[in-house]
Amino acid sequence: MNCKEVRDVVIDLGASELSREAREHVARCADCGRLWRDARLLRAGFRVMAEEAVPEASVGFAARLLRRLQEWEETGGRSEFFETVGRRFVYATLALTLVLLLSLVLPAYGPVRGFTGTDFLGMQTENQAILPDLIGGDFLDSHEVISGRLPE
Repeated sequence: MNCKEVRDVVIDLGASELSREAREHVARCADCGRLWRDARLLRAGFRVMAEEAVPEASVGFAARLLRRLQEWEETGGRSEFFETVGRRFVYATLALTLVLLLSLVLPAYGPVRGFTGTDFLGMQTENQAILPDLIGGDFLDSHEVISGRLPE
């Protein structure tokens, strides 16, 4: 038997005892073993609950319940509840809408595209390009050095 077949047998409320094949599988498979143990405990709990008598309502229970429901109705508890839930729903909807709009409007590579190093090199003027290199001391254009092309 496989796990699915054993689960179907265990979940079946009429099955109080497993077949030989199912018992062998439950002995080997830890997950099915836990399922079988939990199902037996649950059935035992239901049997114990069925044997106990239903508790009697205390004197005046129905009157107290009706009085509380009327107080709740008079104080506007229902409208307050729906107002609170409605407000939270509106806030959540606005937040999701904002996130959706931002995801559609903003580019995929970031909210603000800044200049990269190659953009700065392309913005050099001719005067800046002929200035001596402070580190190396020669007069090479930085574009030629970076691209690997040296002046002829």
